[in-house]
Order: sequence, then C-alpha cells, then structure tokens
Amino acid sequence: MMQRRMNLTTALLAAVCVLSFGLAHAHAEEKKEKPLRIKWESVEGIIQFNVQMKDAGGGIVLDRTVNTNYIDFVLPPGKYQIRIGAINKFEKTSFWTDWDEIEIRKSEKSKIFSNAYAANVGLTIRGGLAYSMILPNLNKKYNDSLLKFQYMAYVGSVGFNFGNSKYINANNVIKYMGIELDGSFCTFDDRYNPTFKSSLSQMTVGINLFFRTQLSIPLQFYLRLGGGAAYTYQKFTKYNIASLTPIPYQVGSIKSLDPYAKIGVSMEINFLYPLSLNIGVDYFNIFYQDETFMSMRYFVMLGVRI
Repeated sequence: MMQRRMNLTTALLAAVCVLSFGLAHAHAEEKKEKPLRIKWESVEGIIQFNVQMKDAGGGIVLDRTVNTNYIDFVLPPGKYQIRIGAINKFEKTSFWTDWDEIEIRKSEKSKIFSNAYAANVGLTIRGGLAYSMILPNLNKKYNDSLLKFQYMAYVGSVGFNFGNSKYINANNVIKYMGIELDGSFCTFDDRYNPTFKSSLSQMTVGINLFFRTQLSIPLQFYLRLGGGAAYTYQKFTKYNIASLTPIPYQVGSIKSLDPYAKIGVSMEINFLYPLSLNIGVDYFNIFYQDETFMSMRYFVMLGVRI
C-alpha cells in the first residue's frame, strides 16, 4: 500500500509539472471557459479517485469523485492546493496524497496579430521596386534642358509599429504610428541626345515617421514624413556635333552627398496574416548642391511582419 501511495504521489507531482494551467477560451463572442484537465497514473486495485482542491483561504472549492485517472474542472486563476484520495474496490479510501500547490494562470492570445488582418505592434520588413521621375531637369547644370531622367530603383524598409498612440483619439482613421528605416538604390541614364550623355547612380537612406489607419478590412492606409541623406554620382560627356563625327570636348563627374525630405502615402493590402502588398507614392525633395532635385517615386513592395 505504501508503494501505491508513493506511485500516485509521484504521478501527481509529474502531472503538476507538465500541466499547462492556462485558461483556454472559446470563441471570443461567447467568452466561455474550457475546462482544465489534470491526469495521473492509474493504480492497480483502485477503482475511484476523490479529488479535492482548496483556495488560498483554505476553503474547499472542488470535491469530486471520478472513475477515471483524470479530472476536468473550471476554476478562476489563482493559487490552489490539491490532493487525491485512492478508493479501493471495497469503496474505502485507502490513502490520501499530500497537499500539493498549483497555480492556474490565464493565458493570453499572442499579441503579434491583434486582429484578423494586421498587427498593431510589430516589426515589418519590406522590399520591392520603384519607378521614379525627376521633376525639374537635373541637366540644367549642363545647360541642356531637353533631358528628362526616369529610372527604376530597388527599395526596402524596416519599420516598427508602436501601436495605438495615446496622443491620437481617433477611431479607424489615423490611429497607429511608428518609425521605419528605408533606403533605395538606382542607376539610370538620360534619353538619347547627340550633344550630351550622362549616367547617374543614387543611393538614399533615411528615417520616416508614419501614421496608419486601423480599418476592420484587410486594407490600411499610411502617411509618411521623413528625411535622410542621398548620395549621387554622375558621369557626363558633352559632344561637339559641328563636325561629321561628334567629338567629346568635356568629360566629367559629380559626387554629392545631400540631405532630402519626403512625404508619402500608401495603401497596404494584408493577406495570409503576416504578409502584405504595399503600393504608394513618395514626393522627394533633394537639396542637390545649389539645385532643388525633386522627384516622384511610385513603389510596390512586399512586406512580412515578424
């Protein structure tokens, strides 16, 4: 009998260690609690078990006899003590285990995705392509107003959404905010001109403050304000076409590191929970040496929230 008591006590301690004392909730609208289960090893010659639990104040909150080696119950979160009595085939309690302490904790659903479409808080990584148009003609520096630069760029960003801002008391409008680090890289050429040819590479790195809506559909809108630095490298050649064969008479290059400011809007389509498609436009104003270098950048990026 002592051996049986030791086996049952050991089984109980093991059950207490491995049991997840979390309250599992049913559908959010029902808000009904699912029962917890404690299971222990069956003991030969024991046909029933009497399970007792008492709260921190010493009051009995559960006293039930079961024919199985487990019990399902519902109790609020808190600290309790439990013991189990073994009932033999003569319907007599052979022994009781010692009182063991257990704690029931309420388990929360993951906050990574706080609604069905997009997370309110989290880190988002995006990457994609952009098509840019320089609004004023950069080639004015070379006295040639016929050139217009257009180019494709690789773009990416890493952003962190802070969640609901306590400074914004709007529902489903501009409700969430965060910051992001973004960058782009591109190389582009001018269109053909017999007197002037150039190639330009540009890299931008900056920080944005963004505001985001929280709509109940899988579509959100962003407003971004930001700034940073733009590194520009341009090579150019001017030709003399007075002769039958154009002759280059001026070859040069310009390197420049300049600040920029930008404002942009975009929409984000969420799918498969962590994934999103981002489509938007940014207005750039790069203070390029003694010129203002303005451009519109239309981008498409895929994003993933981690």
